Amino acid sequence: MYKCKPERNPKQVALLMISSILLTIGAFTLGILWEEYKGVINLAAMFIAAISLYIIIRFTMTEMEYTLDNGTFIITKIVGNKRTDQGALDLAETIDLVTKAEYKAKGYNKSHNGFFNYSQNLGGNHWFLVVGFAGKRAVVEFEPNDLFLAIMKDEIEKAKKEPKNQPPHEGPGGGILI
Repeated sequence: MYKCKPERNPKQVALLMISSILLTIGAFTLGILWEEYKGVINLAAMFIAAISLYIIIRFTMTEMEYTLDNGTFIITKIVGNKRTDQGALDLAETIDLVTKAEYKAKGYNKSHNGFFNYSQNLGGNHWFLVVGFAGKRAVVEFEPNDLFLAIMKDEIEKAKKEPKNQPPHEGPGGGILI
């Protein structure tokens, strides 16, 4: 079993929190100062506050963990002490594992049935796992480190070489994404 947890970018976290707070305070202040449009501005400020809260929770309080276990790629979301499995993919169903530039160049961004972003940081070294199951194609965006990526490439090759008539792997798997 191999695990990888992307490192959080502390500068990005601080920038997101400060800008979200300042933008929300600014919007409410504008509503106080501009009396004739107070209702519309306060509604917009509430919307900005909700988006800011989502961004703070999604990119500062949420961690992702990636696990390779017996030919299965498992994605776990961690918020505080709560761990939630987000999906488990059989690596034998992998169509491609590509960088962002390759993802766009090969046209995967135009031909999929589902896109799942399990990255922890904005920007950075994101990879795209293109998988096919049940005649459909899905794309998973994630942030592996170099060691995990090398192991994952080996595991994909190993999983594709396994005979298809073997019994299913023990544990989670089979192309399930939540």
